[in-house]
Amino acid sequence: MSRKRDGLYRRGNIFAFRYKDANGIWREKQTGKRIREEAKTFRTDFLVQVDTSTLPTQMVEWTLEQARDWWLEFRKPRIASATLAAESYRLKPMRRILGNIRLKQITGVLLDNYVTQRLAEDIAPWSINKEVLTWSMILKKGKLWRRLSDDYKPLKTAVSDIGRALTREELRNLATTAVTDEDWEAAFYGSVLAANTGLRGGEIKKLRIESLDLQRRRITIRRVDTKSDAGARPIELNRDAMEAAGRLLLRASLLKPPATRPEHYLMPKHLSRIAHGEHKGERGYDPNQHQQYWDTAWHSLTEKAGLPGLRFHCGPHERAHGTPLHALFEWCSA
Repeated sequence: MSRKRDGLYRRGNIFAFRYKDANGIWREKQTGKRIREEAKTFRTDFLVQVDTSTLPTQMVEWTLEQARDWWLEFRKPRIASATLAAESYRLKPMRRILGNIRLKQITGVLLDNYVTQRLAEDIAPWSINKEVLTWSMILKKGKLWRRLSDDYKPLKTAVSDIGRALTREELRNLATTAVTDEDWEAAFYGSVLAANTGLRGGEIKKLRIESLDLQRRRITIRRVDTKSDAGARPIELNRDAMEAAGRLLLRASLLKPPATRPEHYLMPKHLSRIAHGEHKGERGYDPNQHQQYWDTAWHSLTEKAGLPGLRFHCGPHERAHGTPLHALFEWCSA
């Protein structure tokens, strides 16, 4: 075995070299190259990765499913449950589209193909960027993101309309567009409730029909750990919130199957959206499970209505030249 000053030597027809790992232990690394100059470049790049602690970890052999399961367990004690649920949702499409491949098999081309497929499914650029961002955090843990980051560019998204009141025509168009799709209805009316009551999106999605008392113009928010009124929080409803709550009740009663019982959720889960698990392949809605996400529906709605980039809390509660929402609701149903 002959070795020159460049540190390379042959193992059969392949050049190899020795290096110290992070623990100071000498190891051998084969370059996979037969030409010395190519092997020298490989060795230089590899040693830089050793010095900067950017060598891929054992995670490279994990499948997408293994990586997803590990990540959710890792994040569970570190983030809020709503954020964890959102990340779980965003990690699902890549396995469906790329298959259960290993992390080391993800290339720039595969990532581009994934984005293209999601765009073809009419998923909003904002949502796709969030999905790739979540996977990038996992790939960074495995020291694999650096080789992809130079080629990957997030999709462009429209600038938000924060601070701009919608015109009467824009608000009317948003309202009339929403009623053409059940999922868009949920997002639109949910936004109206959020804007006019101060309720968080997660609280609205978990509302049960029994929580609404339209005769007394209020919604009762109960603590998670009790079914009684002890510690319950009553929310008074203004006229716009009343209209939105009434529309959501009507929507729930028209779903298949309908949500009409007191214990049913006001915004039932859409089973046909489920791509994995025991409910995969089912159709219709489940009144005993609540809706978990509406960001994709909101972005699809605003795109269709010609208001791309409009953020969830920036639209429906705005007055259009003094026109309250209930007037537009009455116009839509006329």
